[in-house]
Amino acid sequence: MNRQALIDPKDDIISLQSAFLRSKSLESRKILGQFFTGFVVSDYMASLIVKPKSKTIRILDAGAGTGILAASTAFYCLSMGCKAVHAVLYELDSEAVASLKQTLNIVQCLFCEQLGTFTYEICCEDFIIARPDKEKTFQPFDISVINPPYFKYSAKDSPYARAVADLYHGDPNIYASFMAVVMACMKAGGQMVTITPRSFTNGLYFKGFREYLLTESALRLIHIFKHRDKVFNNDDSTVLQENIICYFVKGSNADTITVRSSDCDASINNAEEKQYPVHLIVDPSNDQRLIRIPESASAASILKQAETLKTTFEGAGYFISTGRVVEHRARQYITEDTSAENTVPLYRPHNVTPLTATWIGNHKKDVAFRLNEEHDKHTMKNGTYVLLKRFSSKDEKRRLVASVHLANMHDCELIGFGNKTNYIGVLGGELSNIEAYGLATIFNSSFMDNYFRCISGNTQVNATEIRVMKFPSRDQVKKIGDQVHKLKLFETAKIDSIVNRVLGVVASI
Repeated sequence: MNRQALIDPKDDIISLQSAFLRSKSLESRKILGQFFTGFVVSDYMASLIVKPKSKTIRILDAGAGTGILAASTAFYCLSMGCKAVHAVLYELDSEAVASLKQTLNIVQCLFCEQLGTFTYEICCEDFIIARPDKEKTFQPFDISVINPPYFKYSAKDSPYARAVADLYHGDPNIYASFMAVVMACMKAGGQMVTITPRSFTNGLYFKGFREYLLTESALRLIHIFKHRDKVFNNDDSTVLQENIICYFVKGSNADTITVRSSDCDASINNAEEKQYPVHLIVDPSNDQRLIRIPESASAASILKQAETLKTTFEGAGYFISTGRVVEHRARQYITEDTSAENTVPLYRPHNVTPLTATWIGNHKKDVAFRLNEEHDKHTMKNGTYVLLKRFSSKDEKRRLVASVHLANMHDCELIGFGNKTNYIGVLGGELSNIEAYGLATIFNSSFMDNYFRCISGNTQVNATEIRVMKFPSRDQVKKIGDQVHKLKLFETAKIDSIVNRVLGVVASI
């Protein structure tokens, strides 16, 4: 098919999408979790498809919007010589359906010009609740290229949780539900291409979903973007999630997974590309099925080196927990009068700085926790711990920031840690100062920070990921701590030199 023949139809389809976006407020789009794809991204997603063998290609578009993804997919099928295409489209927003019909009619006209046949049916209903794969007359699909909606729901009482309970348990986000039900609708060998947040690749919430998805299909390709805020055609909104494109094939196996990286402009078609063995991307060492994504060859090198470590964080004998004080639930016990009687220091994220935890009571954000009849569930025995920030901003250079809290920092029996920090100790014992400094040093090293970035694409540091991370032995931790304990100031270069030398790794990116 002549590429020039697509230009005018695409201009018309873009105009339809633009007009629809202008007619909808940002708030109304947020309610439905709508983020719209442009043709640069949608054409690229469609281009990942391999020509199906079916005589009539069946396309499923769940959350179709104004139809750009369906159009790109149909056009690409036509370019591969598929002359008969039938599309089934689900769109809950009745206001989008008029534009969707116009888009599909444009596609239909182009197929006619090329002596092909394009037919479609639009279902203006909730795709997850409808569960088309359970209908008696259901026919499976060859292809689905989707940009599912994004919003959270209650895993306990949402109808969405009940609707997918036969597929997986856990995750309270609608985009994963869309991916799961779409996969259930695919025939053997069916191809699914998605653009979604990266968050499903790690985290306890998504464990059941990952198990379902990676059991039902083979992950063949991951495409990551260098800039997260330019992927969608939502000029008046900010996309904080890191988004990725994934390509899955149902009921198949793969020995390798391709990882591509680009901006989301025309360079997307000339992305940097590397192939990696499946075991490097999908962690086989535990039941979490974490999907690690090295964003460059040097990141892959760090991931490979981390895999040579002999144990895991938990296997080495350490524990990690989230701080017990949830401030908005314990406001009555929190005071800015840090010298008040019957109080203990409460550590917040600003008190966690590289290597050394600092709470002196005169910082404007310092607070104390009032001891009370319920303080046992909020406070803990004062001791030596490593504190690890749970959150970082998307612009911070580091994801991992750890500091040492020594028992002798405060003359009190109890201490408080807020739930925006993690605290680390040794199972069945107490950390020595040397071992604590060793742990904090490892977490503050470039090697561990870059390793963690392969595991997690979001700015939250979850205890689940830390527990299963490959980790140095306790002897190595103590050796590092002994050397670092002599340093008076935090210097990244010196810390990296010590960690790299003891672990025998190279951590440059």
